[in-house]
Amino acid sequence: MRHSNRNAGYLLRANLKQNLKFSLIWLVILIMMIASGAGKLEAAFAGWASGSKEIVKMLRAPGMAAMFGAMPKVDTYNTAIVFAGVMVVFMIILQALWVMPLMIRNTRGQEESGLLEMVRARNVGRTAAITAASLELLIDSAIMGILYFVSLAAVNMGGTDLYGDFLFSLGMVIANLLFGTIALLFAQLTNNTRTANMLSYLVLTAAYLVRLVTDIQHQNLTWLSPIGWFEKANFYTDNNVWALGLALLVSILLAASATMIARNRDLGAGIIAERTGRAKAAGWLRSIPALLWRTERGLFAGWLIGAVVFGGVMGSVLGGVGDILKTNPLYRKILDVGQINAANQTMVLSFLGMYLGIFVALAVTAGVQVAFRLKRDDNLGYLSVIHAEKPTRTTISVSYYCFGLLAGVFVLSAGLLALFFTGNTVLSHPLPLKYLGRLFAASVPAVISFIALGIALVGLWPRLSSLFWLYMGAGLIVQIFRGLFDLPKHAGNFTPFGWIANVPVENVDQTWLIVMIVSAIVLFVLGIAGYRRQDLSL
Repeated sequence: MRHSNRNAGYLLRANLKQNLKFSLIWLVILIMMIASGAGKLEAAFAGWASGSKEIVKMLRAPGMAAMFGAMPKVDTYNTAIVFAGVMVVFMIILQALWVMPLMIRNTRGQEESGLLEMVRARNVGRTAAITAASLELLIDSAIMGILYFVSLAAVNMGGTDLYGDFLFSLGMVIANLLFGTIALLFAQLTNNTRTANMLSYLVLTAAYLVRLVTDIQHQNLTWLSPIGWFEKANFYTDNNVWALGLALLVSILLAASATMIARNRDLGAGIIAERTGRAKAAGWLRSIPALLWRTERGLFAGWLIGAVVFGGVMGSVLGGVGDILKTNPLYRKILDVGQINAANQTMVLSFLGMYLGIFVALAVTAGVQVAFRLKRDDNLGYLSVIHAEKPTRTTISVSYYCFGLLAGVFVLSAGLLALFFTGNTVLSHPLPLKYLGRLFAASVPAVISFIALGIALVGLWPRLSSLFWLYMGAGLIVQIFRGLFDLPKHAGNFTPFGWIANVPVENVDQTWLIVMIVSAIVLFVLGIAGYRRQDLSL
């Protein structure tokens, strides 16, 4: 074992240095989310303020449970219980988006780039890379857990104690280990980063969807989702450590399996075999767009299917959103039936507006992933052969960029159609089609402007392109939690998420619509011009 892991420490130090900025950015985001969430909820619940009961009622609604998780069933709620109910699922997803690509980059990514082959030619063991990646995961997670604990102890929410804060922080550390080791395993099973990332995100999406469905209808089945294990820990109430023990045990088994595979497989190979292609490529593959379609169609199909499934599931919970007003005795006394139905529709539209930001983020992620392939394929030397042929740099960049834009628009369209029409099947008063038009009129320009920003970064400053995810993530977080944390009305206006915040209750503001369209065109042109001036090695 020691022979296989020799010089893993050197690789660990190199990885920590290489990933320092990436991990620091994520740590800052995560700590800000924990501290601001705890602080804002503590202010809302101070002295059991009048609005705090309404917050609990809102969070127990099916639409909110679908997004954030089911609130624990207790007689009396306090800040700590509500904090755990709101933050557990959301924080786990954010953390997974940090550690999953990190683990794949440190293992399969280094093999794919040829770096690990050069390193292994020296006195480095067969499993040194995966050991170094696992140790980095453990170190990063431990630092994150300590910062979580310090932040929660400093806020000192009502209903908590040091043991509760410690257990919550420990749970988030174990969640990091669980999803990080899932990515490590897929990095060993597949032979390329594209497939490893796709399968990792597929597991994360499936875990979220299973949790979503079971939290609404059959909470005893939430155990079927890995995310549900941390919900069942019931932080600040039951403090069920057995749920955390299950997640830790699975993490250890996954890490051991990944290490065993790494010890026995060939460098650059994977356990999951790829399909054998044709001996002679089809003639239609000679164009750049056709080549992109051939290489990215699996990713594109996966995003489309995921958007349809996610839209259908989220739409299925809209039927219970309006029932909040019907079951409230105060509203029933004040409002007549017609007014209640109108208020129900407004509430459903408000939930659609909240969901819209998530679907825009999904579509942007799909499109930007394709656009960012230009940078990655150039770095790996895949485009060197193409540059030696007839296609110009403009043709190559426009092909990647346009495919990314189309992918984003199609994923958005599939998700919104599934959301709207599934929702109408469960609503007692279906929504008119004009609201679907408002959703598209606002979201399509938002998606295009977001993707165009990613395109401009790839063309002008490819080394800074990772900052795009920070920009988009910050905008989405502010938009989702703006109302819950009592943020200023225009707090989210630094991204397109804030510009479409009132849709579909209202039409998108014409000024912001023009801003999105013009900025998208300018950024798209800048991305093309920037790539034309780049060297082949970015």
